[in-house]
Amino acid sequence: MRVLMKPTTEASVKANSDRPLDFHRRLPGYEESPIVEAPELARKLGVAKVYVKSETARYGLPSFKVLGASWATYATLRDQLGPLPEGQLTAEQLYDWAEPVRSLTLVAATDGNHGRAVARVAQWFGLKARIFLPGFVSDARIEAIEAEGAEVRIIDGDYDASVDASIEDAKNPDTLLISDTARAATDVVPQLVAAGYTTAFIEIEDQLARTGDDAIDVVAVQAGVGGLASAGTNWARHTRKDRSPKVMVVEPEAAPCVFAALAAGEPVPVSAKGDSEMAVLQCGTVSLTAFDILQSGVSCALAIEDEWALKAVAELAECGVSTGPSGAAGAAGLIAALSGPMAEQIKQHMGITSESRLLVVASESSAAGASVSDIDRIAA
Repeated sequence: MRVLMKPTTEASVKANSDRPLDFHRRLPGYEESPIVEAPELARKLGVAKVYVKSETARYGLPSFKVLGASWATYATLRDQLGPLPEGQLTAEQLYDWAEPVRSLTLVAATDGNHGRAVARVAQWFGLKARIFLPGFVSDARIEAIEAEGAEVRIIDGDYDASVDASIEDAKNPDTLLISDTARAATDVVPQLVAAGYTTAFIEIEDQLARTGDDAIDVVAVQAGVGGLASAGTNWARHTRKDRSPKVMVVEPEAAPCVFAALAAGEPVPVSAKGDSEMAVLQCGTVSLTAFDILQSGVSCALAIEDEWALKAVAELAECGVSTGPSGAAGAAGLIAALSGPMAEQIKQHMGITSESRLLVVASESSAAGASVSDIDRIAA
């Protein structure tokens, strides 16, 4: 395990009147994802409470990723097509709205959930999808993307190679790149994807407010390229303001691109070719639209071994949240941080005491990596 503890600074926030949550609530099948307590984990960590935001089911998909893919696609096409009708939306309205761009193909790179989400959004709007994946992605995840009707292309290389291939492909006419990572700080679509993820955190704000006790002291969020972590950091630093929790980001030791960037003070590539149980977090380069947010707002970064993630999977199962190693990485970071060799230093730096309340996101279902036939069996 590697640990980086750092000070935070103030970062400017771009004003935007859009609220992706308002869009998501209007979509067919919207349900607020639950937030649950993990009392046994809290006891083991020596804190007052651990909350788990369970992003294991969104619109029939097993992760939060559809929040970003749907908002980025809609917000981009809205500039050309105008807004969708007011009020609750139907599947027919989504399909009819996109009729003028019916020849469009949505293009994305992925190591699992984002590509499947883009393929599902393409279905909603009656568009095609072409998804680029690195060679290490499991057959089950490939099968799940193909089951959404997408064309899948396997790239001989790591995740960054699939990103390169998707960018090149999107130079073709009638394509729209829905990327969740940015190669330039000015890239718009990855910013829209991360904005879509804010729905989960605004839901958390509402859910905690309804309990009458909304204190959160630390939020631990897993990082692949940094999109979800940047959304969580923005929520912690700017939505909560004077109630701002400190932010911890967690990555696999096999591909700690955010850790490396924060340590260097600038984006630097790392190898993402090692094996990890946290496969969907194996990314070699931090998203450039996420970096400044993470650099200013993250207090602690961890690169952890798989054993911590496997422990976290078991701990989250105890509170009824069924997730895999990637989905449990935020909780794994807390377990590693507060029971590992640097526990006292981390507690002091993060201000964690026996009265602290901690928040993690379970970012995918344990079924996310299952084959379609496995999912049918599980559902039965």
